[in-house]
Amino acid sequence: MRDLIKEPVKILFLGTGWESVATLKALLEDERFDIVGVITTPDKLVGRKQISTPSEVKEYAVENRIPVFHTDKKPELYQKALDKFKPELVVCKAFGEIIPKEFLEYPIYKCINVHFSILPQYRGAVPIQKAILDGQKITGISIMLMSDGLDEGDVLDIYEEEIKDTDTNLSLRQRLVKKSAEILGDVLEQWINDGISARKQIDEEATYCWQKDISKENAEIDWQNKTPQEIERMVRAFIPWPIAWTKLSTSLNKNISGKIMKIFRAELVEIPSEKDPGEIFAYDGKVLFATRDPLVSLRVFEFQIEGRNKTNEREFLNGIGRDI
Repeated sequence: MRDLIKEPVKILFLGTGWESVATLKALLEDERFDIVGVITTPDKLVGRKQISTPSEVKEYAVENRIPVFHTDKKPELYQKALDKFKPELVVCKAFGEIIPKEFLEYPIYKCINVHFSILPQYRGAVPIQKAILDGQKITGISIMLMSDGLDEGDVLDIYEEEIKDTDTNLSLRQRLVKKSAEILGDVLEQWINDGISARKQIDEEATYCWQKDISKENAEIDWQNKTPQEIERMVRAFIPWPIAWTKLSTSLNKNISGKIMKIFRAELVEIPSEKDPGEIFAYDGKVLFATRDPLVSLRVFEFQIEGRNKTNEREFLNGIGRDI
């Protein structure tokens, strides 16, 4: 059995955004592990001035004097990374590149990925959003071996997390990020010391989710064909991007007629309406949309109309929405 305090495991970390930073930080602060380097995406040109901007992982790594390497999706650079860092273990969280098979097979303790679903459910890019969209009550964290298939690797451990009725993609993601950072180190130590037997996934039970599931086009609310419950879940699942949206009726006043409204926070209320699904109206100081259920309306609390700042019910009804 390896004493990780006396002989820390050399880890090469792969990641990009704030979720990855939380995982990297936990590993860096854990004396059982030695972060020998980081692979992250190359700097990107951002904004109107096209300023070269590093990933959040690169910023954190530089601040903490961790060597940074860019593979830029090139197989030969992955090999150079192995030659340079000689990792015993690779840990990946939200990296965003397809990794060559030769790279995956190199480390003695394999390559480990942190995936936010209970695998084999929701293999793919947007498991949190899709779980909310589908009305699931439970999701989780799967710590798994990486393979050349899409999230098909053997599973080391799974942590379950309740999906609350008020959870957005962001609030649920924040909890999963925090919990994964807390549990990862112990799972890795057990794996390294043969305390875990990796379990194969049952492919026949697999479901998938794709980036296109949360495209801007799919964020448009279909008032006729979606149930009120499905619409409310859309609002929560599409936070903070791409944001659920609808086009306002052309029969409204000229300030908002035909404009796109993005909806940031909403809830279902038992307020009946004889209006057509998707028609906006006001009742008792509330801003509401009629749904296909005449007994249920969608109340919107925070929203933004095309060409204007984000607003709330009171400001809207006292301003451009006073005539609805």
